[in-house]
Amino acid sequence: MTLSSRWKILNKELGKWRGALAKAMDNHRSGENLSNEIMQAQMWYGAIGKGKKTFNHTQCWEVVKNCKRF
Repeated sequence: MTLSSRWKILNKELGKWRGALAKAMDNHRSGENLSNEIMQAQMWYGAIGKGKKTFNHTQCWEVVKNCKRF
């Protein structure tokens, strides 16, 4: 019930995170690991949100990341 009421906002945030994560993976440099990519994705996500936010919905992302939409 709670998720359905917040889905519109959450869907938008998950879409932004997907884009930021994709940019971070595209910029993968030799010697970097997953932690570096996550930190870079957080910076991209902050840039999309004009530096005001970090992505705080990691648990939700883990649930939907393998869905066709994401």
